[in-house]
Amino acid sequence: MRKVRVRRTKPRIEGRFTVVIEACEEGGYFAECPVLAGCHVEAETYESVLTEMRAAIRAYLADLVAAGEPIPKAEITVTSLNVAV
Repeated sequence: MRKVRVRRTKPRIEGRFTVVIEACEEGGYFAECPVLAGCHVEAETYESVLTEMRAAIRAYLADLVAAGEPIPKAEITVTSLNVAV
């Protein structure tokens, strides 16, 4: 009779996080995730700033999980305002 190994995998954490992306005056882009304090990146292209931001968020969440800290809830609203001066 053949033994079957059961691989134990860590539960996968998934979530949607708001990211603010701004073009830099000197070129490239700056991105931050407001709900994750200090989680920000800078990159040359829009696509690369998204890639770097995903990696930064993954690392941030992994650190929270390793420390036994809760994952912040994305309680943020993004809107646009018309303002006349």
